[in-house]
Amino acid sequence: MSISPSTLLALQKAGEGLHAARQAFAHEVQSNAGRVVGIVASEPFSAEADRAFTQLRAAARMAHELQSIEEQLKTMYGAAAEMMQPETPVIVALPDQASRSRVHHGAENFDDAQDVVVKPAPHRQSSKAKPLRKRTKEAASQPQRLSSNDEKVLAHLKKVLDRRSWVALTQGTIAHGAGIPLGSVGLAMRRLVAADAVRERGKGSYRLA
Repeated sequence: MSISPSTLLALQKAGEGLHAARQAFAHEVQSNAGRVVGIVASEPFSAEADRAFTQLRAAARMAHELQSIEEQLKTMYGAAAEMMQPETPVIVALPDQASRSRVHHGAENFDDAQDVVVKPAPHRQSSKAKPLRKRTKEAASQPQRLSSNDEKVLAHLKKVLDRRSWVALTQGTIAHGAGIPLGSVGLAMRRLVAADAVRERGKGSYRLA
């Protein structure tokens, strides 16, 4: 059995929503703590002070429980990421393959021309060879296409990296910042390094090219 990227993304979004809820509860507890302390200090034995303290303690307990659930969800996400089906690679006609093919055919045509035109035609051979070299150069200069995940990762890296210093990043950090499944980060980073958009040093240390 394997987990699809969309399922893993749904789990990630659930974690983000849970994290936002926990932060909201923590903010409520922090912002109301001063008011409750004031009520308890002014009327320590009143029903209002008892009710305010009970509500504050309940909100704090909810924030703590949400934190525990968030930790469990992180563990579930890691386990699900290991079960994710491998991403289907985007098959692109690579420029170097096209150039080798054209150079190969061009070389055959050039050899045929030498065999056929033995007597007067050195100029014709050069005129045929030049367009072939020009087309080969143009094909080799075409950039490699990036997938949508590659572009999301590159956009995130441009926010956190520069061309001068190396920064250590984990795949989990990159996945969270780029908004893509954790299992897709490795392939996206390999493509960006191959496309000379990002430089890698050692394992997990990067800077912009």
